[in-house]
Amino acid sequence: MQNPQNEVHFVGFLLHRVLVNSFSCFTYFLTMNNTTTHHTSRRAAQFFFSFILVVYTLSFSACQKSEREAAKRNVTLPIIKAAPAFAGRSAESIVVESKSLQGSVWIAYFFFSSCGGPCPTLNQRISELQSEIGNEKLQFVGFSVDPETDTPKILAQYGKRYNANPKRWKMLQMSEDSLKTVAVQGFMLGSPEEPSLHSTRFALVDKAGQIRGFYDGMDDEALKKLRLGIAELLAE
Repeated sequence: MQNPQNEVHFVGFLLHRVLVNSFSCFTYFLTMNNTTTHHTSRRAAQFFFSFILVVYTLSFSACQKSEREAAKRNVTLPIIKAAPAFAGRSAESIVVESKSLQGSVWIAYFFFSSCGGPCPTLNQRISELQSEIGNEKLQFVGFSVDPETDTPKILAQYGKRYNANPKRWKMLQMSEDSLKTVAVQGFMLGSPEEPSLHSTRFALVDKAGQIRGFYDGMDDEALKKLRLGIAELLAE
């Protein structure tokens, strides 16, 4: 596969050559016409700079197009399946629906606030990603598997431990029936019937709502791959 960066660099090289050659031609024109009137010289200069502006605009547009097309051809993450539709109540007591995430890359995971096992680590990982990647197109959705205990008030207190930004990071309470559908049938990440048995994997979802990968939140190597996946999807 051709290196996408080489294509972009080639477009930039062409732009550079056009500008250099155009300037050389303009200099030669002035040299050969040293008896030209001031009015004619001014018109020539206006024409030259207008020409350069047009060339630059067209070349810049071509460069952007090359970058977009190269990014599309460089996709490495498979499309696994569509992420499930859902609606849950956030720590701010606001109903959050899956459709509100369209156009964003997001990470889904499961936890509960009284968990003494992997949950604190999972949430700390999400907190680190939130701090590292400031792009607001990256969102986080945590589904509590203990909805009876994890009320919006409890989730709000819990989120503060990890500096959860409510604009980017939603911790949700859902009914048990809805949660089972989302967890088991939707994300294929365990069962809410026994909270302590929830999955430790993160699901990475693209801007079109497609699941593109699963990553063990307790594994450092998996998290490195997750970061690469995030960068790829944000660039799409």
